[in-house]
Amino acid sequence: MRELSNNEVKYINKLYLAKYRKEEKKFIVEGKHLILEAKNAGVLLECYTTDSSFDGTLISEESMRKVCKTNTTVNALGICKLFEAHKLTDKILALDAIQDPGNLGTLMRSAKAFGFDTILLGRGTVDIYNDKVIRSSQGAIFKLNFINDEIKEFMHDHPEYEYYGTDVKTGSEAEAIKPSKRFAIILGNEGNGMQEGLKTLTKANIYIPLINTESLNVSVAGSILMYLYK
Repeated sequence: MRELSNNEVKYINKLYLAKYRKEEKKFIVEGKHLILEAKNAGVLLECYTTDSSFDGTLISEESMRKVCKTNTTVNALGICKLFEAHKLTDKILALDAIQDPGNLGTLMRSAKAFGFDTILLGRGTVDIYNDKVIRSSQGAIFKLNFINDEIKEFMHDHPEYEYYGTDVKTGSEAEAIKPSKRFAIILGNEGNGMQEGLKTLTKANIYIPLINTESLNVSVAGSILMYLYK
């Protein structure tokens, strides 16, 4: 067992910041479950642990507290390399400025569960390597394909897909829509919805009929739509 040096502590803590993640091309995961998922995905570079039965560099609990961001200190922390984009899949979830980390993590879990294995991250969407996103994804982040691109540009470059937006005011009922084999669902920002400029480019805009409520949280709505079109 050893203590992390001040330089090691500073370096690990910097990797929680988006700027340094991009520079170093690395990110942090906390907890044994996420470390094992990272290892299975082939992105785990280093592991630190306070548990002698777990595979990794054994460090003191005091050192772990210095580099752990969760409210309850975990017993393992991993440094991983950033993902590389892979071949596009038939079903895509496109996110237009989704800003809440919990929403993004939940959408990742649902996307994997319902076969939307590619997620298009539009401008303004929270960083997928944010520690809250990673935790709320419960490991789904390691099983998905991520594309960073302007949604309009992606639509222009990939006309082989049908694109369906979301609009609670003027959209068509979701169950009335029958997408083709290759399609994308676009979800809009939590407060402002989908950009008006995107709505005119879609094949159709859809909504989920509700009873006694005006709207759903975007992660709930997105999960329902992905289930309908799985």
